[in-house]
Amino acid sequence: MSLKAKFIIGIIILVLIGGGIFWLWNKWTGKYKIGAQAIIGCQSPSQISAFMGPPGSNQATYNLFGHDVTVNEKIVPYLNEIQKEVNAANTGYSFDDIQTFNIRPKVGGSGQSLHSWGIAIDINPGRNPYQLGNWGAPQTDIPQPIIDIFKKHGFAWGGDWPGERDSMHFEWYGSELAGSFISSQTGQKILDVVALIDGNGAQAGGGNYSWNLVVTHPHEVIVKSNGFEDQKFPLDAFCWQDRTMDIALKPLPDNLPGSIGGTITLAGNRPPVIPATILLDGKAVGASNVRGDYLITGVIRGKHKVEAKVMFFPGAAIDTPDMLPGQNIRNLNFSIGT
Repeated sequence: MSLKAKFIIGIIILVLIGGGIFWLWNKWTGKYKIGAQAIIGCQSPSQISAFMGPPGSNQATYNLFGHDVTVNEKIVPYLNEIQKEVNAANTGYSFDDIQTFNIRPKVGGSGQSLHSWGIAIDINPGRNPYQLGNWGAPQTDIPQPIIDIFKKHGFAWGGDWPGERDSMHFEWYGSELAGSFISSQTGQKILDVVALIDGNGAQAGGGNYSWNLVVTHPHEVIVKSNGFEDQKFPLDAFCWQDRTMDIALKPLPDNLPGSIGGTITLAGNRPPVIPATILLDGKAVGASNVRGDYLITGVIRGKHKVEAKVMFFPGAAIDTPDMLPGQNIRNLNFSIGT
């Protein structure tokens, strides 16, 4: 063998040895991530605690497949649906050993286990072992329909983690999204809305929404309201975040905005000394003039709440009739302090 070939082989061996040492060091210190940390990327303890509460908080006793366990109260609605669907699937699988809340570090990694927040579940550990270094198929006896049901409701399955198969393990990932439904033309709230997430009804009331979402798969959102085009869009949630996002709907051609106007007086039929603040559906939209007159333009169809507030006086509120497209309501007057 030539000196050049020996030199190249020596370099390759050194690179392999150095690479192995580097991998082991970074795995041991937690800098190199495989399994859940690599695939989900949602392992920040501070973010989890901000969303779920500190480890050990917000825990509830829950009967899961016949076992009284401790879980974070935020995941109880998802477990309710999982049990219904697993029972309906009728796989005959026996849940003999279920382990949940346990404040401890991760196995085979750095940081706190998600068991510490009560959002991880181990099912029959004796038959579904943790398999560090397994890049092939996981060893498991859990039927695929049960795995799919857990995934549907926001749980990542450890059996999917190459190099760190943990087939007993399911851990939940979620977020919250809130905001208002508004007209893209006027920016005003749309009060009467029907919202669907993945084909299921979602909370939508008073022009506002607040949704708990799982982040393990994208969602399809459909929003409908009379006089507006249906809004349909995909939505990706982000781990452990409280996000705010308004959803804008485009008015149909025959959904012309109207207006609301009137006069504000104080006790004794006097105009306000200072302008009154005018609110439409809880949002400030302008102020009255020195004579107490006000006008709100670009008002969309539907029933609205108009409020007038003057400093040092209690405010007043009036509900409008169910406005028609393009309707102009006049003489919606306020008398404050009488």
